[in-house]
Amino acid sequence: MGYFDVYSMRVTRMTESIEGRLAEVRQRLEMLPESEEPPPTTLQLLGRSEQERDWQQFLVHFLRPDAAHGLGHAVLEHLLLALADRNELEYSFSRFDIGDIQIEQEVSTSAGIPDIVLWASEEWFICWELKIHASEGRDQTVGYVDVDSFDGIGLEKSEIPEDGQHYIYLAPEDASPPAADEFVQVSWEWIASELQTFLAESYDAYPARTTAQLKDFVDTIRSELTMTDYQENQHEMVELYVENYDVITNLEATFEEEWSTLEDTWGTRLAQTLDTATLVENPDVPDEYAAVELEMKNGEQREWTFRQGKSDWSWMFPREWWRKVDENRPVSDATKPNARIGFLHRLEWDRTEAVRDRTLVVYVRNAPSGYKDFYNGFADRFAGARDEIETAIDGTNFTVTDNKSNVLRGEYDIKSDGHEGFFEAYLAALASAMTEGVVSNPELVGSLDRLYKTTIEEDISL
Repeated sequence: MGYFDVYSMRVTRMTESIEGRLAEVRQRLEMLPESEEPPPTTLQLLGRSEQERDWQQFLVHFLRPDAAHGLGHAVLEHLLLALADRNELEYSFSRFDIGDIQIEQEVSTSAGIPDIVLWASEEWFICWELKIHASEGRDQTVGYVDVDSFDGIGLEKSEIPEDGQHYIYLAPEDASPPAADEFVQVSWEWIASELQTFLAESYDAYPARTTAQLKDFVDTIRSELTMTDYQENQHEMVELYVENYDVITNLEATFEEEWSTLEDTWGTRLAQTLDTATLVENPDVPDEYAAVELEMKNGEQREWTFRQGKSDWSWMFPREWWRKVDENRPVSDATKPNARIGFLHRLEWDRTEAVRDRTLVVYVRNAPSGYKDFYNGFADRFAGARDEIETAIDGTNFTVTDNKSNVLRGEYDIKSDGHEGFFEAYLAALASAMTEGVVSNPELVGSLDRLYKTTIEEDISL
């Protein structure tokens, strides 16, 4: 077995291995549920969705009966009743207390500052410590249990029956437990569920803005602490990327190399694809570009420049359509002042459409950066010749855009079937555009010729 036979076998095995791994990736992606990224909540929009203080402010706002939300005691009563149903808290709620309940944030004590304290005269209190992602400070909850009073509100613990002293550690479900056994762990997820239940049971009973704000708070809690389908999909795709990093990076590197080759050679390869095109030598055309003799269906032959070697602006134009106006000579570069029109495909700008959507976009462009009198004059004349232009492009993929720069736009399918690969299909699509716009369309070329020459003659005065 010769060297090339061995090499061919290795390439075949490597290709089969890559295809197998990609097939597995596609299969796992197909199993993911359809999902879209949900709109951001208000706190997410402000970049504050992970701030404990902001969650605290929201919660206290809805609990305060005198706040400007129109809920009265409703949310406070709902949550306290729900807390009373939790056996581990050993809290008993009476509606007779509702008018006496007071709420305060950031209550100072000799051992620190609890986030929230709710209390009802001398009946009971609930001391809350809130966490989102941070962990408890050193024996923070122990200190709150050991203090004799909540100095900031003048509440002595000795005045409250021992069975009326309650402590809540409000944190995500998977958070570590508090240091003090007296603190009962309640999850934010549970709070969100109870608030959602309140919204469902009180539908349309309260001001629309208030219910929207409350729902927004619920959505913030859930989106930050519970993976949505969209987030789960993102997580799975990250894992797939990491697992297949070697294959993906090899494919990307190979593609980038071939894309770079396309940038440098598309003009030469296009000329070789078009039946009526011939590569020629022209000392006035830079070596990196392709000078091409192009014959149209009416037998007219003209020299075109295919301006390859650029990462984005890839022009195709007859020599007469690019002129340095102060010297009245054809050029291949954009040295000002100039008058430039031509066919154009943008490799970098339209790359996503080409690769993802398999769509090549080709323009007829009036360059705005050359000389404003020509640019404006040509645009006006093109608009005035709309009927003539539309007749010339009838039956092609080109359409009039009503744009002064990209005056025509055409989309062409990049069909890999029947071609060796994507890049050959790209060139075939580009050849189709040039055939429709130039080779088989001397009428369009003639109209552009006339508009260009008239603008040069009537609007250029240097």
